[in-house]
Amino acid sequence: MEKNSNTNFTHWFFDLDNTLYCANSGIFDQIHKKMGEFISNNLKISLKKAKILQNKYFVENGTTLHGLMMNHSINPKKFLEYVHDIDFSIVKPDKELNDLIKKISGKKIVFTNADISYVEKILINLDLDNVFDDIYDIERMNFLPKPNLETYKKLISTYNVKKGILFDDIPHNLFPAADLGLKTVQVYNKKLQKELNGTSKKIDYMTNNLKEWLKKWMLSN
Repeated sequence: MEKNSNTNFTHWFFDLDNTLYCANSGIFDQIHKKMGEFISNNLKISLKKAKILQNKYFVENGTTLHGLMMNHSINPKKFLEYVHDIDFSIVKPDKELNDLIKKISGKKIVFTNADISYVEKILINLDLDNVFDDIYDIERMNFLPKPNLETYKKLISTYNVKKGILFDDIPHNLFPAADLGLKTVQVYNKKLQKELNGTSKKIDYMTNNLKEWLKKWMLSN
């Protein structure tokens, strides 16, 4: 990693799922199952058709929920309550990563398409519940999820960001941040849908391991 001249970041934004913890944790296996059930039950369609819609809306709308809200007037709180009724205990802390995050100066904020209740449960299990300065969740976005540009403008305005950096596993979620002047780090997720994965010159860094990236950054800055 080359030395970065823009090192004094005032704000560090971290996506939650598949960024602060591993994509193969098993959390999303549970959530995907619950989403399929919810869509099938509420739209009165087969589970097979529900799964097709689930993926289609995620790819096209940033979240499955946003697609359901736009196309079927689904109540977001009802959806989130159902799909997040899962076993959170399978998420385990990573002490080394936690120690690195704690060393970061500047404001540390979780920026996620999930809701606050879900985020808090995950952070507790990661032993990161007292580490971040704030959580910018889907409700604070007025349910307009990443990668909507207006959400990023509101984020930057809310925190009066001067120099910021964003970590996310989905490239499309990094593009608006780059357009608005934030540095971007893609935490590569091989399980991500092929329609959403890939690389771009807009992204400043890519890593397979957030811990290693933070270590190298701290050594070079």
